[in-house]
Order: sequence, then structure tokens, then C-alpha cells
Amino acid sequence: MAELAETIIPKTNTPGAKDLSSHLFVLMMVDDCYTREDQEKFMKGMEQFEAFAKKNLGNSFLECTPAQKIELLQKIENKKDVTEEITAFYSTTKRLTIQSFTSSKYFLTNVQVYEMIPGRFHGCVPVKNNS
Repeated sequence: MAELAETIIPKTNTPGAKDLSSHLFVLMMVDDCYTREDQEKFMKGMEQFEAFAKKNLGNSFLECTPAQKIELLQKIENKKDVTEEITAFYSTTKRLTIQSFTSSKYFLTNVQVYEMIPGRFHGCVPVKNNS
């Protein structure tokens, strides 16, 4: 899971998904917020994802090169010979990985600096007379 998340958001001059523990966020969200049926579909998709990697690349996803990992994910994105479970697993993982990254402390303090709601309060503001 960590390698898949890192392939989706790799480490560059910014932290990658592994550095921000996005894979743990994905697993926690699926475990805490999804129905039993969706959890089973996710787990089945995870198993099929690994089998899909071995079938197409000859290795498990962990043992593949970064280029092979990207090639595999592009096949899934293009839905070439991919089951519905693999697509559901990958799209859920991708969405939650991005959500984890964009709601991380790093992102909200360094990339998109946020202000707490309601923002700044300007109690005394001079009013101009337009007449």
C-alpha cells in the first residue's frame, strides 16, 4: 500500500505519500468509514491488483521499477484488461491518497497556506465618502 501511494504522489522536493503516511490514512478511512461490503470489495481489489502486477510485469508491485509501476497504473487508468474490483481499489486508494496529502500539515502550511475561519477581523476600517 505504501509503494502504491508513493507511486501516486512521489517524493520530489516535497515529501511523498510515504513521508506523510498516506497509506495509513487510506487504510484507516476504509476501515472506519466504509461499509463491510465496500471493505470486502477493496480487499478483493487489493489482492487482484497484486495478481495483475505479477501477470503484466512478472513481479510483485513492490519489486517493480518505478517506470514499471507507472506503466501498470496507466493500464489501470485506461481500464485495459482490468476487473471492476481493481478499478475500485485503485480509484479509492488514489482519491484517499490525494485527500491525505492535501489535508496534511505540510500541504496546508507550505503549499496552500490556509487561514482559520472566520479569518481576520478588521474592527475599525476607515470609510471613504464618495460624494
